[in-house]
Amino acid sequence: MLKICITGGPGAGKSSIMSLLENILQDRGFHVCIVPETPTELILTGIKPGDCISMIDFQEFVLDKQLAKEKLYEKMADYCDPDKLVIFYDRGVLDCLAYVDRDIMEKMLQERNLTFSEVMDYYDAVFHLVTAADGAEEFYVWNDPSKEDVGNNAARSESPEEAIVKDKKTLEAWIGHSHLRVFDNSTDFSGKVDRVVEEVFNLLGEPLPKKIERKFLIEKPTQEDINNMGCSSASNIIQTYLVKKDENVERRVRQKGNKEEGFTFYYTEKRDVSNVERIEKEYKITPDEYVAYLSEADTSLHQISKVRYCFIYKNQYFELDSYSFSEEYALLEIKINDIDEEVELPPFIKLVKDVTGDKNYRNSSIAKNLSF
Repeated sequence: MLKICITGGPGAGKSSIMSLLENILQDRGFHVCIVPETPTELILTGIKPGDCISMIDFQEFVLDKQLAKEKLYEKMADYCDPDKLVIFYDRGVLDCLAYVDRDIMEKMLQERNLTFSEVMDYYDAVFHLVTAADGAEEFYVWNDPSKEDVGNNAARSESPEEAIVKDKKTLEAWIGHSHLRVFDNSTDFSGKVDRVVEEVFNLLGEPLPKKIERKFLIEKPTQEDINNMGCSSASNIIQTYLVKKDENVERRVRQKGNKEEGFTFYYTEKRDVSNVERIEKEYKITPDEYVAYLSEADTSLHQISKVRYCFIYKNQYFELDSYSFSEEYALLEIKINDIDEEVELPPFIKLVKDVTGDKNYRNSSIAKNLSF
């Protein structure tokens, strides 16, 4: 079991990065739990510092709820393979130090028979994501009382200046942890994401996800072939393409899962960099947000329904998409670091042709007439 605290200043990209990590790790066969940010939960349900609740009293609420959630999620190891369990905490216990003095926090912990070192050692790693207000100011969104738009977090009331102060206090709270890593805004957000993903995979001892995509049209494998792949995961996926707001940006929503195990929902934007490389931004969304996005569906395109099988062959990580509309063909993908890198296909794969870079074999193109 790997427990990682994702912390940092307001508007640092924690939610987006955890959503991406969840998607990548689930495809690798990991069970991922994301523990939501406690202060935001409390504020949105009406418990917030103000006239009747002081900041110290509010942090007492936060601490009790956070400790209870951590005990709850740690029990997940009893229900699944602990070697395949990753828990991301959206902020941890010591984040309270950004709002109360250290002596007050120490007293709060003592009342619960805890020490700073015990709380710090609870997490295998702490990732501090620097607020966008510090180095990427144009991307910092907050609930500015002078504007109607509350951005992506109605509970975020910190101005950019306040966000930077909170960011530094939060970082100071975790100094001393044996695996504290800081991810600043020295690159664009995509680069920031890549650095976080690399650190997670290093901790897991897993090979890093690749960036360049090779794609092959293959004969559709039989169920026996699929069972013999030693798949790490199989996911039911429904993709719906949305009306473009920018001609160069592809937009879609995706439903992943089934009735027995539950569903997760994602919003994705893709922009071409070259024929084989695309910049992708993906966010986990709520069921209500998913339904709202469906109202923006591009009615000229069909929904894509497929099953994605993920497997490893000779240390190569493959994704095989089996589509409901075709009994004859399927698509096989692998991501690599260099377009000239040699790819060895499994012997049970019957190759029809290499379609790398061929836009006709993108899902958005297939959605036009549901055929290859």
